[in-house]
Amino acid sequence: MQKIKLIIAIAAIFSANIANAQESYDLTETWQKNINVPASQGSTIEKLFSAWGKEFPGKYIDAFNKFQKTGKADKIEYNGTPIDFNVDIAPKNGYIEIKGSHTITITEDGNYQKGDVITKEHILNAAYWNLPNGNKLLGISVKDDGEVFAECLLAFYEYNASNGTLTPRNDLSKKVMNVIENDHEIFIILPKKGLNLEYYDYASKTNKTIKWNGNGF
Repeated sequence: MQKIKLIIAIAAIFSANIANAQESYDLTETWQKNINVPASQGSTIEKLFSAWGKEFPGKYIDAFNKFQKTGKADKIEYNGTPIDFNVDIAPKNGYIEIKGSHTITITEDGNYQKGDVITKEHILNAAYWNLPNGNKLLGISVKDDGEVFAECLLAFYEYNASNGTLTPRNDLSKKVMNVIENDHEIFIILPKKGLNLEYYDYASKTNKTIKWNGNGF
């Protein structure tokens, strides 16, 4: 298996031509900006995710928007391949999962044998937590299997209803990344129930937990 490169610069995963992954604990200047959330939209997980998605368009947002309109998220375009996504929205829990996959046939020997059929996963989790100051913390976690390697990405934003903005919380991303920096092939699972993060440690082959402390991780 290919080693996953853990990065926080969320932009790379959504561009039409995905750039080489950068191992970095810092959001790039491009993404160190506030995201406006119109007051009329409120603070539901759907509205916060929609506002975020306007800044980071791509197949996950296309799947979410189509599901919102039709109840299905099928035939979403990805590099010329139509993918059927499953969309799970739990408004009361403040949770969204968008998940799909496609298969490819290996054409030459390498990490796999020629003729092998490989399943590539595409998963996005979004969730929010209530903060003691009355704001909300929005988390976005992505595992996206490309043709060569997978990218796992993580970002947090704090939503302030008084000024209608999502502000990057790079400090929390760093804390989580520091916990898992020696592990490989990591996808941070955001909670549909409860408050803690989870991930699979491939070295010990066990699920591990990163606990919520009431104001972060």
